[in-house]
Amino acid sequence: TLELAMEAVQMILSALTTPLMVLSVPLVLLGLFAHFAAGVSLHYMLRCFYLEFLLRWKASKLPDPPAKKADRYVPPNAGEEKLHGEELAYSVESRFLKGGLMAMPLLSSFGGSRRQKESAVEGVEEDEAWTHKVNCLREGAEVHRQVRQYVQQKVRPGKELRQIVEMVENASSTLVGFDAKNPLRRSFAFPTGLSLNECAAHDTVNPGDEARCDLAKLDFGVQIDGHILDCAFSFTFCDLHDELMQAVKEATNAGIRFAGPDALLNEMGAAIQEVMESAEVHRPDGKVLPIYSIKNLTGHSIAPYKIHAGKSIPSCNTGGSARMKCGELWAIETFGSAGGIGYVVNSGPSSHFMRGSLDPPRNFQLNALSSNAKTMLELIDKRFGTLAFCPRWVLQEATRSKTKFSKVSTGRGSGGSWWEDSLHELCNMGIVTPYPPLSDLPGCHTAQYEHTILLRGSGKEVLTRGSDY
Repeated sequence: TLELAMEAVQMILSALTTPLMVLSVPLVLLGLFAHFAAGVSLHYMLRCFYLEFLLRWKASKLPDPPAKKADRYVPPNAGEEKLHGEELAYSVESRFLKGGLMAMPLLSSFGGSRRQKESAVEGVEEDEAWTHKVNCLREGAEVHRQVRQYVQQKVRPGKELRQIVEMVENASSTLVGFDAKNPLRRSFAFPTGLSLNECAAHDTVNPGDEARCDLAKLDFGVQIDGHILDCAFSFTFCDLHDELMQAVKEATNAGIRFAGPDALLNEMGAAIQEVMESAEVHRPDGKVLPIYSIKNLTGHSIAPYKIHAGKSIPSCNTGGSARMKCGELWAIETFGSAGGIGYVVNSGPSSHFMRGSLDPPRNFQLNALSSNAKTMLELIDKRFGTLAFCPRWVLQEATRSKTKFSKVSTGRGSGGSWWEDSLHELCNMGIVTPYPPLSDLPGCHTAQYEHTILLRGSGKEVLTRGSDY
């Protein structure tokens, strides 16, 4: 038995000798190269080879930009119904809040005519146009979910703002099915908002801008046949801001909870403020910062091709009498500030612009415009209509359509580049409206969360709700 065991061991050793001898030659050569040429050990060099392989393998597993149009995500047996958002029943919370107690409203407490009183609570006729609107909104919401999931997985500390914005816009353009020949059919709804720290809203990357992010608000939207989805979230890589972000997220959810036909907007604002300002930020140095709702930034109603349709949801009690109505589309949007005062003012050059209407300018306005400004106005009307836009998009469209501009500064605008002068001319004549960045106190931090909801006859649908927020 011992002899048989010895024979087996010898057979195993002889079987291993050949491959070991084959491997030993390159290992010895590699070891000599590592020691004499690179000045490192063989172990270190092999470790580097392994780590490089591991890095390349993990990089290959990172998510690619989503490439399928959102309507391809519809289940095959879903018929005409697109993917749903979160569907919620109306509750007593969407009604009056009297003296801290919830109570159902009486029609006699309404202002306005009897017809206005009735139209606030009646349902909507869910005809073919309504079904098309709902399906467009649901498809756009799915685009938003797919894009933000991709961005949340790809963004890393030190990523430049320009890279983040391009990531959002390239993925959105692909998923929504943007067609340059028919740009108003399916496209972005407004410039990709990327506002940092004390800047709460209306900032994005202008041509030539370079910056990096700390506490960022990413606000972007898409539109299909003019039906706009508006949704935003905050992100950071510092847990110092977690309490602020959580408070704002809960305030947005409170606004959604109280939303419904006949809801009084100023009392919704009071509920939002109470939820947000009940929280605090605890700093590592022991200081406790109060969180303030930003009083002059609001949620808003949405209409076809109109991101702001006239009604607003404040983040405090304003004493107003406006109410929600069945069939309306709303952006429930809240902003909070830690280290600030809860109020924003214009700060820095504008990066968001919009035409209030497509009415042609008056003769005196046209006569005062340079040829560059007139050409830019034609481009804006054709490409963006009444949708908001930014200078980057104007330059991209001018390049794509080969629109001819005089690349010499006219001196009529801000004294900057040719496109800045043309935009300033249009703004100065009241043809285009600029929307500058809005900031609280320098050095403070602001956060934002936003969802788009539809008030249906059977309940409210949080169209943009996802697994992330």
